[in-house]
Parts: sequence; structure tokens; C-alpha cells
Amino acid sequence: MSIEIIVQSFYNFVVRKTFFKILIFLFFSSNSFACPLLQVPIGSPVSSAAETFEFLDTYNEDVYGADDIPRYQKFAIDYCEGSSLENADLEVTVYQSRISSISLISTDPNFKNEIYEFTKNYIQDPGEEVKKDDWLGYKNLSVGNLIIFYSKIKIMKEIVEVLEITNTEMVDYMSGEEVIDVLG
Repeated sequence: MSIEIIVQSFYNFVVRKTFFKILIFLFFSSNSFACPLLQVPIGSPVSSAAETFEFLDTYNEDVYGADDIPRYQKFAIDYCEGSSLENADLEVTVYQSRISSISLISTDPNFKNEIYEFTKNYIQDPGEEVKKDDWLGYKNLSVGNLIIFYSKIKIMKEIVEVLEITNTEMVDYMSGEEVIDVLG
């Protein structure tokens, strides 16, 4: 066997091995993999979602009426370490023992574009124009039957930044008069 064939075989082996390592690194270091709150499918049973959102262990379907929508609120950073969500709230709503929506909300005017940075890094870039102080509105970032809205709204002279995630089946069960804030 010639030295050229041995060198070429060794080179091919190293290139394939390096390529494989890069693919593994990219797969296991993806942002959504590192953010458990994005790993809970909308529509999933509360019992399986409680593996990520331990506060759902307190959910008892016998306590709520058929149309009630309990809403749990927690610190978002606890469910996505290393993200930009240090001052954001996580809201999870439940309808008939299934997750109906996951929302992120930032109301602190001292931390502008916190939800924007999260959305850009973990979901999709809603565009540079939404970073402007005077921008109000929403961006539809939906994919397939997954409904995702990034928005900025003004409430009592303050800008509130929101990311809402639901799906076509549960979109009607994420807000309204039926929502009950769960304390604890």
C-alpha cells in the first residue's frame, strides 16, 4: 500500500470524525435543548408537563370547572437558565388537564427587550424594528399549528413585552374570563 493511500485514508477518517463531532455539538448545544420551558408541548397532559414545571404538581382537575383555565405564574429564569429572562415572568395556563399556553412577560422598564433577546435567540428573530422604544404591536412567528406571537403593548404608560405560545387546538383556552390565577 502506498504512503499516499494511507495518508488519504487517515485524512478521510479525521474529516469524518471531526464532522461527526461538530454535528453532535450543534445538536446537543442548541438553545431550545438548553431551555426546558420550550420543551413542554402545548396540549400535553399536566402530569407530563409537571416533570419540567414542578409547580404543576399542585394541579387538581377536580378543583376547577369544565371551562376554568388555571394560570400559574413563576420566575422564567428558573426554567431557562443562561437565558436573558432574569426579570421576566413565566405564565402557564391549563385547560382540562392539558397545557393550553406558555407565555413570557416582562414589565420592568429598566430591562428593555428582554423577551426580544430570548425570542431572537431561542425561537426566531422578530426583526430589529421591534427593539425601538416607540414600537408597539405584534409579530406572528407561528410555525405549522404552533401559534407564537411576540408583542409589545402599552399599559398605564409602561411598555409590556410578551411572548405567547399556544397551538390551533388550545388558542381559545389561554385567556378570558375563565382564567383563575393560582397562588403559590
